[in-house]
Amino acid sequence: MEKGTNILLSLQQLTIGGAETHVVELAKELKRRGYNVIVTSKGGVYERELEAAGIKHYCVPLHTKNPVQTVKAARTLAKVIRDEKIDIVHSHARISSFILGKLHRIMKFPYVTTAHWVFTTKYGLKYITEWGEKCVAVSEDIKTYLMDNYKIPARDIRVTINGIDTDKFSPDTDCSDVCAEFGLDPEKENIISYVSRMDESRSLAAKQLINITPKLDREIENLRIVIVGGGDDYATVKSRADAINAQLGRNVVILTGGRTDINKLVAPCKLFVGVSRAALEAMAAAKPVVISGNEGYIGLFDETKLSVGIETNFCCRGCTESTEKLMLEDILRFFNMSEEEKAELGNYGRELIKKEYSVQRMADDCVKVYDWALAKHKEILVSGYYGFKNSGDDALLSAIINDISKYKESPNLVVLSKNPKETQRLYRVKSINRFNIPSIMKHMKNAEMLISGGGTLMQDGTSTKSLWYYLYIIKMALKRNIKVMLYSNGIGPLNHEKSRRSTREVLNKVDLITLRDDASAELLKKIGVNRPKILVTADPALDLDGASAEKGREILSEIGTPKGKKLLGVSVRRWQENSPGFEQIIAEACDYVSEKYDMIPVFIPMQIERDLTISQSIAAHMKHKAIVVKKRYSVDTVMSIVAAMDLCIGMRLHSLIYAAVASVPLIGLVYDPKVSSFMEHTHQKLYTGVKELTSSRLIELIDRCIDNYDEISEDLRNNYKELRVQAELNAKLAVQLYEKGSVSTE
Repeated sequence: MEKGTNILLSLQQLTIGGAETHVVELAKELKRRGYNVIVTSKGGVYERELEAAGIKHYCVPLHTKNPVQTVKAARTLAKVIRDEKIDIVHSHARISSFILGKLHRIMKFPYVTTAHWVFTTKYGLKYITEWGEKCVAVSEDIKTYLMDNYKIPARDIRVTINGIDTDKFSPDTDCSDVCAEFGLDPEKENIISYVSRMDESRSLAAKQLINITPKLDREIENLRIVIVGGGDDYATVKSRADAINAQLGRNVVILTGGRTDINKLVAPCKLFVGVSRAALEAMAAAKPVVISGNEGYIGLFDETKLSVGIETNFCCRGCTESTEKLMLEDILRFFNMSEEEKAELGNYGRELIKKEYSVQRMADDCVKVYDWALAKHKEILVSGYYGFKNSGDDALLSAIINDISKYKESPNLVVLSKNPKETQRLYRVKSINRFNIPSIMKHMKNAEMLISGGGTLMQDGTSTKSLWYYLYIIKMALKRNIKVMLYSNGIGPLNHEKSRRSTREVLNKVDLITLRDDASAELLKKIGVNRPKILVTADPALDLDGASAEKGREILSEIGTPKGKKLLGVSVRRWQENSPGFEQIIAEACDYVSEKYDMIPVFIPMQIERDLTISQSIAAHMKHKAIVVKKRYSVDTVMSIVAAMDLCIGMRLHSLIYAAVASVPLIGLVYDPKVSSFMEHTHQKLYTGVKELTSSRLIELIDRCIDNYDEISEDLRNNYKELRVQAELNAKLAVQLYEKGSVSTE
């Protein structure tokens, strides 16, 4: 991102609080880096700090859901964005995000949001919560919350930290003016500090600390408690503090109200109590910390508590409930430590903040997300046979998305699908209707690249219509000077001269072709495709993570498969060139396996709408029990079901690929050259064509497979390692082409 970029940071208000401090520190660091930062909020105590840093602030009523004020806020924000020529908008609060989300749809500015907390989704609030094109989460659990509740793709979320200015929060901070103001003497008094908003949703630990003050006072000499913050529960907290002070006969508990000089109020303390950003700031000042708040209790912080601190962003979400007993025990344990032990805790905290929680790193994370958002117009369109409820093509899409994300952080993928809503829900990517040509043309204005694949798209075996469709999409992209890659395609058959001629003319103009088998490369060479770089890699689905056979067994058990039995997986489809009596042949082979090898056949439809009927028909022809999977499952689940097999007979290509991934010995039924090509590519020789299929031929292959079972399984296991590397190479080359305009295979 270039210096001078105009960045708008928007939040509810500038009062004391973790999110507010986060934004102020981010704004100042971005300003130091040469960006022009504008802040909008209701205003508050941090306005002067922003002004001192040369950061302009606009007062906007972003603190209320009042409809009149919301309309006023929207108009003001729109004016600020226009007048200040804002390049990127970054919202940090629910109300501002809701308003800016609506404006984003109209004004089309790059839009980022940060989630500082897990908002409730009850009472319809989920549906009035807006998130940006890219998101920042301040902890891993908040990232999970965004993914689970709002279906935001992981690739569109970056986890950051609550960055701390370690020069401002330092053991060397001069706090003499604050000590004089409140009558504190750090040399003679044992001071405990607490900082938080005094809202009812945040003040539990403050009240618990006040409640145990009499017990602490009996054990700790010259005790003082300094509680910093203001909010809707301040009066209750003050009432308790006044009562305790009256009971003790002196002002042990001091309430400062809302302040901005937090570093000076932390500096005099021996121990800090609190959560989140305030706890990190105290650690930066080398103060030992007891982490406690409304969300839970972590306790006296040391290296044994680091993992839970990181997981919860030091907010204690999901941890043990905070109690007065726990707090009392940890505070007394601390004051019973030696001075060396206390210093060691403080030094550990400061070094942790300097290494992992600096404001510089926080700004780095945000700039990275800004770069993502600013590059959103550089979309990657993905064209293929998607949205047809076919497990094989679902696997291809899943693998393409996963693999590209390994090499390109937060890629802007747009998938052309028959069912865009389902594709978007399942894969958490943008998706448009593959037949909506105006929409495709619109996205091509913003696209940098078209990926065509995977699968066998360039073929006229099923019909010429699909071939013309995929060639037309490629021609649209070429006309607009968009880089085009055929991504691990299978090629053929191309039976008609017109098909071969059109394919040659179009493919000779693309930028890169990767293929999943040698036979496809030979066919392209034969029809005269020779201008782009052509590489044989492997099917993308071979790079999917191995599935759990145990999970597959559990699912099969639920649909009536006996436990402890060996299983034969069968994946078939209707095909016009199946041999006469195809169903009876498969049924006889399955009965043979049942009788000789005591296996239960399990029919696994890869495309339920087309494969279920023939699977049920074959099972009905059998003499012995068979199981038919009748439900459509996710790619991962189907892979788990196949992994649970002891042997697989596959007509559908990706049933064989799933078996290969799980090292399950396999027999191929070839209805299309892609099946035999895959078998040869994986060094598997046990396959036969469906045209000439006979029960004796299939039984012969089954016997040979069983006789050489261990050898085949080991061969698959060894081949898979290399094939997975080759499958991942597709994505590496795709990202090279996208970013550099060319590829290097060295």
